[in-house]
Amino acid sequence: MVRQAHSSVVGGKVMNIVLGQMTSPISGDITQLNAIILADARRTEANLGFHLGRLSGGYKILVLSRRPQASDFEFSGTTLRSGGREGLPADTDQKDKERMRIHDGIMGARGADGYAAMQQAALQNIQVKGPQRLVKIMPDIRHNTDMSPSQQYPMGGGFLQWTLKKPGLSFFCAAQVAKDGLVSVPGRTFQLNSGNFANDYPQRAEFQKYLQQA
Repeated sequence: MVRQAHSSVVGGKVMNIVLGQMTSPISGDITQLNAIILADARRTEANLGFHLGRLSGGYKILVLSRRPQASDFEFSGTTLRSGGREGLPADTDQKDKERMRIHDGIMGARGADGYAAMQQAALQNIQVKGPQRLVKIMPDIRHNTDMSPSQQYPMGGGFLQWTLKKPGLSFFCAAQVAKDGLVSVPGRTFQLNSGNFANDYPQRAEFQKYLQQA
C-alpha cells in the first residue's frame, strides 16, 4: 500500500498528514460528516462557511475515532457563525475579534455548571461512527491573510461546530480528495465526478459508507 503524505499548516506549524494514519493532535474547529457533499465541493464550501473555491485545490477528510471528553472542546454554535462567534464575520481581523464568542455567551448565561451539563448532554448524542460522526476538513488551499474574514469565511449552512482546545485530538486521515475529484483512501481510489452517473453513483455510495465506518 502506498502511503500518501501531505503537508498542512496547523496552528502556524507544518504538519505531515499521512493517508491511512493517525495525525498528531490537532486543535481548531470541527463539524459533522453530513456537512460534506461528496460530489459537490461548492455545496460543501457553503455548508462549512468557506469562500467559493476554497476546496478547489483538494482537501483531506480527517475523522475522529473516539468520543471527545468535555475538557477537549468548547461550543462554537454552528457553521452559520464563522469562527464560533455571534453575528456575521467582519471586514477586518480586529473587528472580527470583537464579536462575542459563542462559548463566552453560554458561559455567561449558564455558568460553569450549566456549561458542563450542556457538554455532557451533547456528548451523549455524538456518533463515533455513522453519518454524523465528527470530522475535520483540511483544505489544501490554506488560510489567506490577505482576505478579510467576511470574504474568506461567509455564513455557512448551520451544521454543528465545536472547537477543540489545544493541544487537540488525533484524527484518522481517511481520504484525500484531489482537485479533479479523484479520491484516494488506503488501498484504493474512487472517482466521484467522471460525468458518468451510472459509474459514479455506486462509488459515491461506497465511499460514503467507508467514511462512516473508517
